[in-house]
Amino acid sequence: MSKSNTTDQNNDPPFGAEVQDRPVPRISIHAFCESPETGSVIQRAGQDRRLAKAHLTVHMGGIFGAAEYFQDSSTPNVIMVETRVTGPAILKELEKLAHVCDPGTKVIVIGGSNDITLYREMIRQGVSEYIVAPLNPLQVIEAIAALYHSPATAPIGKVFAFVGSRGGAGSSTIAHNTAWAIAEDLQIATTIVDLDVSFGTAGLDFNQDTTQGIAEALASPERLDDVLLDRLLIKHTSRLNLFVAPAQLDRESMFSPEAVEMVLDVVRQASPCVVVDLPHVWAPWVKQILTSADEIVVTATPDLASLRNGKNIYDIINSARPNDKPLKVVLNQVGIPRRPEIPVKDFAEAMSAEPSIVMPFDPQTFATASNNGQMVGELSPQSRAAQSFRELAMKLTGREPKVEAKPTNKLSFDFLRRKKA
Repeated sequence: MSKSNTTDQNNDPPFGAEVQDRPVPRISIHAFCESPETGSVIQRAGQDRRLAKAHLTVHMGGIFGAAEYFQDSSTPNVIMVETRVTGPAILKELEKLAHVCDPGTKVIVIGGSNDITLYREMIRQGVSEYIVAPLNPLQVIEAIAALYHSPATAPIGKVFAFVGSRGGAGSSTIAHNTAWAIAEDLQIATTIVDLDVSFGTAGLDFNQDTTQGIAEALASPERLDDVLLDRLLIKHTSRLNLFVAPAQLDRESMFSPEAVEMVLDVVRQASPCVVVDLPHVWAPWVKQILTSADEIVVTATPDLASLRNGKNIYDIINSARPNDKPLKVVLNQVGIPRRPEIPVKDFAEAMSAEPSIVMPFDPQTFATASNNGQMVGELSPQSRAAQSFRELAMKLTGREPKVEAKPTNKLSFDFLRRKKA
């Protein structure tokens, strides 16, 4: 696998995380505000997953406060300053800050004047970015992220995390089939990362057997690079790669959040779409992945325990991601004969979320696919289940399936006309 996989093979724009969605590196940011409202917005931005590595401190005092604060101390990586003055007066204020700024410090100015001439002059004099108040947290995040990621840089992959509300909910089956639909129906290069080291089923589901994989990477995450990643991955199709779990009980399944983060960072540099299959455990590293993923899918079944657990996951993760889309919910195994279950409408009302897809109970299709080492889309591409997986893949990626152009019969008709003539 090479990093060129971040570009689709069908002349589509590259798929991956946009500049504003990329994690900001470990930097120090000091913000000096004129108004409490701006300070509050910046504080909320600092709690976002994309700024998790950054250290953000908010002060009051504006440009003059910043100049005084750093009079006798070194400046951080980024200084954000708010000003209430307009026009060329801003430039005079910034002169005082320029005298105390260390080389390499980036300055973001927040002002109330939407003046393109002023903006160009500030950029010419060394200001990194100028944004117009009032702000929202995403504007702050985008302004900071753009300082460290050029739009011309190849996109890093988006991470889609799948977790079950309880054991046996079918989260792995949903994750693997959706990943297959993203890779084969939407034609986006995809890597499945099976993090259930002890009981993972990615190898079984795709009829692949290996003793290497994710466990080796997690044991020594600092050694993982593109070369080792190529050796550990299984290339299932031209667009789908598997980072499988060894499914061995003597393997340690508790990892540090830092180790998992390092491994996923390498994988998403090489694959535009990363589907993470999480085990049904609640550990610090699992919570970190759910908090930092680009999209999250919770698979539940229509029973009380699944509803309770799913609601807990939905609420706690959504509250930790105030600037992101809500989690997606898949209601699985609906309609098992003679099993009492919560109606879909009541389940959605209790979850405060409509399911993205409702997957009917279809033991024949799923069992046959599993026994064959196939995905449902391979076994029965026109089935309702396969269509549901394509629908979920489209909702996650924002892409449509590729439609092959039908061959024209024009030459055949021309031939018939010539024959009649």
